[in-house]
Amino acid sequence: ATTSIVHMLKAGDHVVSIDDVYGGTNRYFKQVATKFGLELTFCDMTNPENLRAAMTPATKLVWMETPTNPTLKIADIQALSTIAHEQKDVIVVADNTFASPYFQRPLDLGADITFHSVS
Repeated sequence: ATTSIVHMLKAGDHVVSIDDVYGGTNRYFKQVATKFGLELTFCDMTNPENLRAAMTPATKLVWMETPTNPTLKIADIQALSTIAHEQKDVIVVADNTFASPYFQRPLDLGADITFHSVS
Protein backbone atom coordinates (compact mmCIF):
# COMPACT_ATOMS: atom_id res chain seq x y z
CA ALA A 1 0.00 0.00 0.00
CA THR A 2 2.77 2.43 0.92
CA THR A 3 4.54 2.09 -2.41
CA SER A 4 1.33 2.50 -4.41
CA ILE A 5 0.42 5.68 -2.54
CA VAL A 6 3.89 7.21 -2.78
CA HIS A 7 4.05 6.46 -6.51
CA MET A 8 1.30 9.04 -7.03
CA LEU A 9 3.99 11.67 -6.34
CA LYS A 10 6.77 13.00 -8.55
CA ALA A 11 10.35 14.14 -8.01
CA GLY A 12 10.44 17.40 -6.09
CA ASP A 13 7.25 16.72 -4.16
CA HIS A 14 7.44 16.98 -0.39
CA VAL A 15 6.16 14.44 2.14
CA VAL A 16 5.52 15.23 5.80
CA SER A 17 5.37 12.14 7.99
CA ILE A 18 4.69 11.65 11.65
CA ASP A 19 8.04 11.21 13.38
CA ASP A 20 7.12 7.94 15.11
CA VAL A 21 5.96 6.15 11.98
CA TYR A 22 6.25 2.34 11.72
CA GLY A 23 9.88 1.29 11.15
CA GLY A 24 9.29 -0.26 7.74
CA THR A 25 7.59 2.90 6.52
CA ASN A 26 10.36 5.03 7.97
CA ARG A 27 13.02 3.00 6.14
CA TYR A 28 11.00 3.10 2.89
CA PHE A 29 10.72 6.88 3.06
CA LYS A 30 14.39 7.41 3.96
CA GLN A 31 16.05 4.75 1.81
CA VAL A 32 13.78 4.41 -1.22
CA ALA A 33 11.41 7.34 -1.73
CA THR A 34 14.15 9.95 -1.35
CA LYS A 35 16.13 8.23 -4.13
CA PHE A 36 13.23 9.07 -6.46
CA GLY A 37 13.63 12.75 -5.67
CA LEU A 38 10.99 13.14 -2.99
CA GLU A 39 11.70 15.57 -0.17
CA LEU A 40 10.91 14.28 3.31
CA THR A 41 10.26 15.85 6.69
CA PHE A 42 9.39 14.02 9.89
CA CYS A 43 7.54 15.95 12.60
CA ASP A 44 5.82 15.36 15.91
CA MET A 45 2.15 15.45 14.92
CA THR A 46 0.86 15.20 18.48
CA ASN A 47 0.79 19.00 18.18
CA PRO A 48 -1.04 19.84 14.92
CA GLU A 49 0.77 23.17 14.62
CA ASN A 50 3.99 21.23 14.04
CA LEU A 51 2.49 20.03 10.76
CA ARG A 52 1.75 23.57 9.68
CA ALA A 53 5.39 24.51 10.36
CA ALA A 54 6.71 21.47 8.48
CA MET A 55 4.68 21.98 5.31
CA THR A 56 6.19 23.73 2.30
CA PRO A 57 4.66 24.87 -0.99
CA ALA A 58 5.90 21.55 -2.43
CA THR A 59 4.07 19.40 0.16
CA LYS A 60 1.81 16.91 -1.59
CA LEU A 61 1.46 14.15 1.01
CA VAL A 62 0.89 14.09 4.76
CA TRP A 63 1.43 10.67 6.31
CA MET A 64 0.17 9.92 9.78
CA GLU A 65 -0.21 6.85 11.92
CA THR A 66 -2.29 6.98 15.06
CA PRO A 67 -1.80 5.39 17.41
CA THR A 68 1.78 4.95 16.31
CA ASN A 69 3.83 1.77 16.37
CA PRO A 70 5.57 1.21 18.72
CA THR A 71 5.10 4.09 21.18
CA LEU A 72 1.35 4.64 20.72
CA LYS A 73 1.53 8.39 20.15
CA ILE A 74 -1.89 9.84 19.36
CA ALA A 75 -2.43 12.39 16.60
CA ASP A 76 -5.62 14.35 15.97
CA ILE A 77 -6.60 13.17 12.50
CA GLN A 78 -9.28 15.82 12.05
CA ALA A 79 -7.04 18.73 13.06
CA LEU A 80 -4.14 17.48 10.94
CA SER A 81 -6.39 16.89 7.92
CA THR A 82 -7.83 20.39 8.24
CA ILE A 83 -4.36 21.93 8.29
CA ALA A 84 -3.11 19.80 5.40
CA HIS A 85 -6.13 20.60 3.24
CA GLU A 86 -5.58 24.33 3.63
CA GLN A 87 -3.02 23.79 0.89
CA LYS A 88 -4.22 22.72 -2.55
CA ASP A 89 -3.64 19.15 -3.76
CA VAL A 90 -2.34 17.69 -0.49
CA ILE A 91 -3.25 14.05 0.12
CA VAL A 92 -3.69 12.95 3.74
CA VAL A 93 -2.91 9.32 4.51
CA ALA A 94 -3.70 7.63 7.82
CA ASP A 95 -2.23 4.25 8.72
CA ASN A 96 -5.01 2.96 10.96
CA THR A 97 -3.49 -0.44 11.71
CA PHE A 98 -3.46 -0.24 15.49
CA ALA A 99 -6.88 1.37 15.93
CA SER A 100 -8.69 -0.62 13.21
CA PRO A 101 -11.93 0.60 11.62
CA TYR A 102 -13.83 -0.65 14.65
CA PHE A 103 -12.37 2.07 16.88
CA GLN A 104 -11.40 4.83 14.43
CA ARG A 105 -12.52 5.87 10.96
CA PRO A 106 -9.95 8.26 9.46
CA LEU A 107 -11.97 8.95 6.31
CA ASP A 108 -14.77 10.34 8.49
CA LEU A 109 -12.18 12.61 10.15
CA GLY A 110 -10.84 14.12 6.92
CA ALA A 111 -8.15 11.71 5.73
CA ASP A 112 -8.16 10.97 1.98
CA ILE A 113 -6.65 7.48 2.20
CA THR A 114 -6.53 4.99 5.03
CA PHE A 115 -5.21 1.47 5.26
CA HIS A 116 -4.57 -1.34 7.72
CA SER A 117 -1.71 -3.82 7.82
CA VAL A 118 -2.69 -7.45 7.58
CA SER A 119 0.68 -8.91 8.55
